[in-house]
Amino acid sequence: MSFNDIIVHVDGTEAAKARVAFAVALAREQDAHLIGVAFAPKALLPLYGADVGFADMSEVLEGVKAQGEAALKSFKACAASAGVSAEGRLMQGMSEEFPHDFAYFARQVDVTILGQPRDGDPLVGQYALVERCLFASGRPVIIVPAGLSEVALDGTIVAAWDGSAEAARAFNDALTFLKPAKRVVVLVGVADGAAEKDAPPVDDMMSHLERHGVSVDVVRVPTGEGDVGRLLLSQAKSLEADMIVMGAFHHSRWREFILGGVTLTMLEEANIPLFMAH
Repeated sequence: MSFNDIIVHVDGTEAAKARVAFAVALAREQDAHLIGVAFAPKALLPLYGADVGFADMSEVLEGVKAQGEAALKSFKACAASAGVSAEGRLMQGMSEEFPHDFAYFARQVDVTILGQPRDGDPLVGQYALVERCLFASGRPVIIVPAGLSEVALDGTIVAAWDGSAEAARAFNDALTFLKPAKRVVVLVGVADGAAEKDAPPVDDMMSHLERHGVSVDVVRVPTGEGDVGRLLLSQAKSLEADMIVMGAFHHSRWREFILGGVTLTMLEEANIPLFMAH
């Protein structure tokens, strides 16, 4: 499995530099086409107040549009310097529509690259963008933290296994990274007081991965009563991991996506790329 086309969210923030660098490195390694998408709103009245004059509003909107175009120009220059096939697209519309439109577009590529939801353009609902891409695009998502200083595409990967359909989907979607990895560690959580035999079975998944040429180490960790997300991050740090692979979970209410607790912790606090699928 390989990635032939990749989409990355581009904006003018400092946080975007890390995700663009990661996207360009991945596209170059995969010989993939890279699409950068920026956003420019058609209206800002809810943010600036209804008493803003039409002429002033037009000037603000043109300024925001220019920022998006400048971000795309910088993105394309970065891709060109790496010899990567790339294009930039400026999506214009209402802020609340952008996550839906972006996720719809993401359905037509192999993988999406986003920043952590606390970072990024304040004109875009970052949490909504991540949620829509994770749960409505049908494609895996890679979350790249703003502080990422080095891109390691063949280092150590920690993959969280709980026997769920979401984890199974993530493992298969991540084969592009798992196959060349220097080391793959499968973390299996064991509830306090439970015997290891009561943990989610992992032998068949190990065999499946081995048939794909992926050799794995299995580490069983007691989950306790604390924050499982922080436990995963702690384990990844101790293993000097370069990426975490896991399934994404949500709670559904009134047809809205609400991120599950572990998923939210990982999205907000991971300091290495996070590969997620649902």
